[in-house]
Amino acid sequence: MADLRDVLGVVPADWMVARRHPAFRSPGRDGALDVLPVALPPSWASRTARIGQRMLWRRIVRHGKAAGRNIGAVVVTSPHYIELLKHVPPGVKTFYYASDDYRSYEGWNRMAELEAQLVRRVDHAFFVSAELMERARREYGVGAEKTSVSMNATEKRFFPEVGDRRPAAPPAGELERPVAGIVGGINHRLDFNLLLACAELPELGTLLLVGPLPDERSEALGKLLAHPKCVAVGSQPHGTIHRWFQCLDVGLIPYVHSQFNQMCSPMRLFDHLASGAPLVATDACAQANGFGQRVDVCAEPDAFVAAVRRHLAANGATRSEEMFEGIAWEDRARAMLSVMEDVGRV
Repeated sequence: MADLRDVLGVVPADWMVARRHPAFRSPGRDGALDVLPVALPPSWASRTARIGQRMLWRRIVRHGKAAGRNIGAVVVTSPHYIELLKHVPPGVKTFYYASDDYRSYEGWNRMAELEAQLVRRVDHAFFVSAELMERARREYGVGAEKTSVSMNATEKRFFPEVGDRRPAAPPAGELERPVAGIVGGINHRLDFNLLLACAELPELGTLLLVGPLPDERSEALGKLLAHPKCVAVGSQPHGTIHRWFQCLDVGLIPYVHSQFNQMCSPMRLFDHLASGAPLVATDACAQANGFGQRVDVCAEPDAFVAAVRRHLAANGATRSEEMFEGIAWEDRARAMLSVMEDVGRV
């Protein structure tokens, strides 16, 4: 968005956190984005919200005046900012960007109540999935004209070089091909028994797990990690994570059924799509259904394993030769900006 318009990104944190981070000493930049760090009282988003968020708004206004800026719109990113919006003057358009199902977050209390207030207050609310949007319309009583979907997306670096659709070499070590794998958090959201069944496929060379592993591991995850075809490389630097997606012959999203998974918009989905490798997913995430033949969405474990086996046996024949369009962050920013401009003209 900052590449298209003048945007100020505000990073609030309580005083104790701010003291430990040199970045909070002065404003800075993140590429095209102007970044304003603001130190606030402890519990500024909850118990001291009325005080802390009034201070936050005053700091934003003061920074804007010093830079010669007029604030035309405010975008908030969680229901905690309901107090902030009480200080936004009439004429300044307000937007809510719901990047997740905050009501499922442990320790985030009163989220349904606060989100209902927020969605009714703003001029428009963006949700990363149709499921989140439909729930908001149904439970908060807002109309279609006030809500829309803006899914997560991917960065340009996740797309291979033009004309090169072959799997890349892994950033570290050698892997026996073909490689099926997961990139992202390796946690309770995944079906480890399903992955173990994939590891048993004779066509598979390596089952690759890229991402942080939980300290407490289930019996199923323990068995998976002990399998001779399983290679877990743990957390990897953000700067090279795209190379792990690009080294896969088959991408996997084996989510278990849960409300959080059903409502989510997995960034790994778009990172996998950018790589061009075939992708196999369970039907536990509704958003995976929207990409046609690029994603095998399987309702049953046997169907999931069969789809993985088919892609492995094809030896790259099912890999896409065309770049998937419309899934980059630039595409999302332009679509959101179009909606925001329309709201501004109302």
